[in-house]
Amino acid sequence: MCGIVGYVGLQSAGPILLEGLQRLEYRGYDSSGIAVVDRDGAIAVMKREGKLRTLQAAISEMPSGGTGIGHTRWATHGQPSDRNAHPHASSSGDVIVVQNGIVENYRELRAELQQQLDAEGRSWQSETDTEVIPELISRELAAGRSIESALGYAIGRLRGANAIAVVHRSQPDRIYAARTGSAGGIVIGYGDGEMFLASDLPALLPHTTTVYHLEDGDLAVVDSESLTIRRADREPYEPTPVQIDLDPVAIARGPYRHFMLKEIHEQPRALSDTIRGRARLDPPSALADDFDLPESTLRGIERVLVIGMGTSLHAAMIGRWWIEQIAGIPADFDNASEFRFRAPLLGPSTLVVAVTQSGETIDTLGAMNQVRERWGAPQVVITNVDGSEATRQADAAIIMRCGPEVGVASTKTFVASLASLYLLACRIGHAQGRLTDDDLTVQLEQLLTAPSLVERGIARAERCSEVAQRFSESSNFLVLGRGIEYALAMEAALKCKEISYVHAEGYAAGEMKHGPIALLDQGFPVIALAPRGPLFDKMTSAIQQVSARRAPVIAIGDEGDEELSDLVDHFIGVPPAPAPLTPFSLTPVIQLLAYQIALTRGLDIDQPRNLAKTVTVE
Repeated sequence: MCGIVGYVGLQSAGPILLEGLQRLEYRGYDSSGIAVVDRDGAIAVMKREGKLRTLQAAISEMPSGGTGIGHTRWATHGQPSDRNAHPHASSSGDVIVVQNGIVENYRELRAELQQQLDAEGRSWQSETDTEVIPELISRELAAGRSIESALGYAIGRLRGANAIAVVHRSQPDRIYAARTGSAGGIVIGYGDGEMFLASDLPALLPHTTTVYHLEDGDLAVVDSESLTIRRADREPYEPTPVQIDLDPVAIARGPYRHFMLKEIHEQPRALSDTIRGRARLDPPSALADDFDLPESTLRGIERVLVIGMGTSLHAAMIGRWWIEQIAGIPADFDNASEFRFRAPLLGPSTLVVAVTQSGETIDTLGAMNQVRERWGAPQVVITNVDGSEATRQADAAIIMRCGPEVGVASTKTFVASLASLYLLACRIGHAQGRLTDDDLTVQLEQLLTAPSLVERGIARAERCSEVAQRFSESSNFLVLGRGIEYALAMEAALKCKEISYVHAEGYAAGEMKHGPIALLDQGFPVIALAPRGPLFDKMTSAIQQVSARRAPVIAIGDEGDEELSDLVDHFIGVPPAPAPLTPFSLTPVIQLLAYQIALTRGLDIDQPRNLAKTVTVE
């Protein structure tokens, strides 16, 4: 979670950048910084660890210059510090960059560039992934490329979703920006003889309501009068800006038809924001700064119980799997409403983890209250609402950084709760010595690929629409999964019920033969979650049994899997992922299928009948 601002015009850039960062500080406050370029190409860079007020207090005299970029940061690579704060410069000092996103292959790039730095007697100035970007650009400039070409080359070398803004001393009246993927957006604002740039619209609204949102693959050149877009597939052009309706709902929903669709598309960014600052690689740590459970408590945990309701319960099921596999300790999940009325066996060595997007779900709160009063077991809550009742009851909280989720059906809070549970499993395993530093690094590096897995899943929207239209009149669905995908089968069925008003059941594929198979016929479609993994052969066996009953099969599996595609009636490919991470590649597809069925049926997707966003009654 990081915020980017930029300005080019006749005013002094410094105060405008600081004002913009104030409006974006919710996106990160472990450090901040600005870089200002004057007409002669002199660059002043000021950055400080801590909240924005620390930077403001350190600037005794605002630097002159009408062009600048700024940044507020949540740390991922490198501890919060002055040297790790953005902006970052190339070793030549000519290229200055701010970034929102994660460079997934930064280790490879850093090793490649290290040889050149050693030969020149230069060294890295930070521990961040970002610093490879200005260095890549600088190397290409030295080889004779233009700034636009060098930036395009650098972007092409990066893996992961990123938003980047760049200034160069040779072009003091321009900002260069690029966006890859959907984890980091950039909005360009049009003024009178001045232009603005920001991660989010609220930072621009005090200055302009005429804007253009950069799209995936856009490389932008911004001066005080214009915006030019360069893309690999067409000649440079000046895009047509749009006038923003100041109606709060219209602003919030943006170009999307429904909030649910918007929030599905926001998932890569919600994931990045939830992970950022909590998954650090140098040195490796999980939940280092904003997690209050003492290390001694973590070391003494012998069992973990994860509770939730609805979508949060399905997240709990996946969390149980990760805690067992990653942390190596016994774990279980439970429906919070049922947990309250049993006589579970808990004690001080059992960690209870409550998952609740609102932090106000009454059954979950009741279960948490019972844990506190009856057993005194330590409790952690994973929620999207800081200051909610659940955060007041728990001993420690992991706050998802999703922003408001308006659609009743949980989407981005689901994937963010998954990331939070994964981080918690890593933290427990490391605290108990079951994960070495090297093991933890491997686990966290896997998690850092989750936003791009989700993004690539979202890219299958058109195929999801085709399949959904084919089955929009179906009254029943069976959704099958094995292992970690079983919980996703439950979630897929829930989404169909919530917004499509379709009767759907999620089942463990091995359980199908114990009853549900009797329902299958030509009019009973089956969705099979079948990515390649240790249980793939068992899933294909279940698919063959379904096909033998003439039920149509929709398989969701690894893209390019011709064996699976040939076996079923309809196939949707998702990016291949390591077994622990398949929930991130599969989730957007199951959401989009339910959304498209509901859309075809003409239903009220954001406010489905009989449902509320937060369940505060029993």
